[in-house]
Amino acid sequence: MSSREQIKFQTDVYFIPCQGIIKSSDSIQKLNLSEQSILTFLIDNHQRPITKSELLKVGWPDRVVTEASLFQVIRALRVKLQERHKGEVIETLPRVGYQVTQFERQEVPLDTELTKRTKFLFNHPLFPFSFVCFLLIASIGTYFWLNHYKRPAQNNYLTQTEKWGDNSVTLIATNEDDLDDLRQKLNLAYRQHLKVVSPPKITKVKAFAYKGDGIYSVAWCRVDKESACLSNTDFSYTFGYHNWEQFSDLLVHETKTYRDDPVIQTQLAREPTAQVFMNYIDESGIQSKVVHHYISKGESATLNYSYMSFITEKDTDFHHALSVRAATLSIIENKSPFLSTAQLKPDMFHWAYQPSDLFVEEKSTALMTESKMRDDFRAKRIAYSYLLYQQPYLDLIFYPNVGIYWVHNSVKNTKLFNYKQYIPEYKQQSAN
Repeated sequence: MSSREQIKFQTDVYFIPCQGIIKSSDSIQKLNLSEQSILTFLIDNHQRPITKSELLKVGWPDRVVTEASLFQVIRALRVKLQERHKGEVIETLPRVGYQVTQFERQEVPLDTELTKRTKFLFNHPLFPFSFVCFLLIASIGTYFWLNHYKRPAQNNYLTQTEKWGDNSVTLIATNEDDLDDLRQKLNLAYRQHLKVVSPPKITKVKAFAYKGDGIYSVAWCRVDKESACLSNTDFSYTFGYHNWEQFSDLLVHETKTYRDDPVIQTQLAREPTAQVFMNYIDESGIQSKVVHHYISKGESATLNYSYMSFITEKDTDFHHALSVRAATLSIIENKSPFLSTAQLKPDMFHWAYQPSDLFVEEKSTALMTESKMRDDFRAKRIAYSYLLYQQPYLDLIFYPNVGIYWVHNSVKNTKLFNYKQYIPEYKQQSAN
């Protein structure tokens, strides 16, 4: 392709190969290397069908990847090319591969209107002064934005722990009505389970349940004689108010006692410091979320956290990138009824999710809770999370906007929630 060429598609979207971008009337999107290579190859060979094996070699010339990687690239290209219906630009040929047939090659004019305006701006006598003013204002604005964090007040949480047979259930809410609602609904599901399942599966369970703003969240594990969680018996579910009946039905008839670790193929060679597995119950087509934590020591008593989140299709177990974010965490004075309180100071959030016709987005609890987190990060709003339970390699965390979830650590004693070493009062008492 010529360095001055652009490709116009039926959707009035342009691909400019020399820049690796897709341009429309209202946006410019950068393609990654695999997307560029595959789209360019489809255009250059538009006269014939292209097999999947060909595209795998073109998109990942030095690596061996599965067809799932190709499917993800094709989906991303369909979105960026603004296909109004599947196949409008990239046609799928069943049992063969893909083909692009409808497009127009155009020359990109060297002296565009934008170029003319840019030349005028740079040649204007006031440009140096204006540019210096712009840099000064931008620097001041950036400084205040980076240092202006919003600190919302923490909620006052009520807790109540009950014994149901040989099970322990801790209820969490911000008011008595929600505590009663949790108690009644969980107790009813437990009693129905005892009637339906023999012998019962809900036995020797440590459980925590939360009712918050629009969501329920329930987490549990099976325990040994010392009340420690048994390996791979931990579960957590988050769902909307209207999905309680589905969750109740799962508890009554399909209670799981053992889980497998999900396998995610990524381009990262480094193992995560910790992992989180969360399940969802709704009609969105999203079954679960997996979060990889990468942790490094920060200043003083802080830790730098990076997170990579993936969502899973219900029918295929295929994982999609959801978000990448970074934050600084530190232990603060604990005024909660829980073991410890951590302050999360947002640094960066990147929304990696690509819209897909596989998911009903407005019905997804996973996307809803992740959107709340995204809004908190972008507004520089400090959030709080709480430690509910801890044992070697395992923490149970309560993050109000997300729910209750287990954190599987790669080390026996997690650095963040060795909280006593970070509390000045405790240090002073130890010294005395």
